[in-house]
Amino acid sequence: MSREHEADGSEGVASDIVEKHRSTAEAAVPEEEYGLLVGGEWRQSADTETMETLDATTGEVLARIQRGTAEDVDRAVAAAREAFEGRWGQQSPRQRSDLLFEVADALDEEKLRIARIDSLEMGKPNQHSAFVDAEIMVEQFRFFASLVRSADEGGLPPMGSDKLAYTKREPHGVVGQISAWNFPAMFVGWKMAPALAAGNTVVFKPSSRAALSTLEIASVVDSVLPAGTVNVVTGPGSEVGDAITSHEDVDKASLTGSTQAGTYVMQNAAETITPVSLELGGKSPNVVFPDADLEKAVEGTVLSIWFNQGEQCTAGSRLFLHEDVYDEFLDRFVERTENLAVGDPLDATTDVGPLVDHDHREEVLSYVDTAEAEGATVRYGGGTPDDSSLDGAPFVEPTVLEGVENDDTVACEEVFGPVLSVIRWSDEEEMIEQANDTRYGLASGVWTENVETAHRVADRLEAGTVWVNTYNDLFEPVPHGGFKQSGLGRELARETFEEYTQTKSVMMNFGDLPRMG
Repeated sequence: MSREHEADGSEGVASDIVEKHRSTAEAAVPEEEYGLLVGGEWRQSADTETMETLDATTGEVLARIQRGTAEDVDRAVAAAREAFEGRWGQQSPRQRSDLLFEVADALDEEKLRIARIDSLEMGKPNQHSAFVDAEIMVEQFRFFASLVRSADEGGLPPMGSDKLAYTKREPHGVVGQISAWNFPAMFVGWKMAPALAAGNTVVFKPSSRAALSTLEIASVVDSVLPAGTVNVVTGPGSEVGDAITSHEDVDKASLTGSTQAGTYVMQNAAETITPVSLELGGKSPNVVFPDADLEKAVEGTVLSIWFNQGEQCTAGSRLFLHEDVYDEFLDRFVERTENLAVGDPLDATTDVGPLVDHDHREEVLSYVDTAEAEGATVRYGGGTPDDSSLDGAPFVEPTVLEGVENDDTVACEEVFGPVLSVIRWSDEEEMIEQANDTRYGLASGVWTENVETAHRVADRLEAGTVWVNTYNDLFEPVPHGGFKQSGLGRELARETFEEYTQTKSVMMNFGDLPRMG
């Protein structure tokens, strides 16, 4: 398959890296142009316009995707409605379970190829995309395939002898789902699996920055499930996303994205009183107590901020270091950071890859400049890697900032990159107050060997998840979601299944009715 290469897309990147990416793309990305998946068919957009998807490292074109329109959303919603009222809606929980297990098995066979696509398009190190993201994606389909067989679908409220009441949980119907670019494949599992397990049909919009793995996953899912059960419309959020979240025939909306995007979704959904689930931004505190196991705490902090190049809503981007261990911890942490491999995301040894694109790189570096202007100092990093083979790729070094105040810009706004703000603390009460002094509340970390301290601090931190002596642990079926402006609803667990259902009460009377008057 021949593939278009931009004349200057790979300028500065070493030729051996460019060739490796081209050959990987040839094997991993089977299409030069992808359609919209609507009603089991791959179609052009209504206006036939397309968009380029780029290799994050080299800047070369990987494929073209459709620039969807509101008309395309109408078609996708109609197809989803037909499937919900037809073949998919008629499946029993056991039948849905069997089909979702079949989907999981099919995705398991393709997961390594799908992981390579995310490494190409988003810059994610392949060791992460293959052994974290893709694994969780498949596991979500298996988990919810299992859950649908045992989920509590109703109950019998206590009634008198002449009445019978029961409740049942029913799917919403057509669910509109919008995903982010930082974990493309994984988020498909997070969102699509529970919605389908609950009996809904789906209209899915991936980020235009990283859409290819979603399209490949959807192709696998569509090959197993009835036509129209899953539909995918690519295109700008301002057009396709708005059309989905404001559509009068969409029964439930779900978004993973920025807090600003969540605001738009809520405003759109308010017009039709559509229920929403939102997983949004974060500015998570990661707190190290003086009795912490420093070796574990250092390694956990590396994972909390450098994983996925810091392009993660859960990033422990505010490190609260107790003064008694401040110097020793930071020395160890900087040494550990120095030993990370920054480079080609397709290299099996790479720990930190490039950011998703050059615009985002400039945004992240601007936060470093602002931090220095506001009085912070750069302890480590602060620029781009000193490696000529990576010139021209949107890399940012892991960056450690000291002297940060909790009200500085870099400590208040979500940087979404490899930038760590270090804040010294001594008084627990003051530290807790600062940790909670943010509009976000997605995640947090606590490092201590004292169980009483762990419980006390976990109770007081205003975050949907408090990790104690671990971080970014998302493999287990534990509810994940945010407080405050970090979102609404929960993912990854039984509660997620409930998010995609609604309760119906049925009351039967076998006795006389009361008389009026």
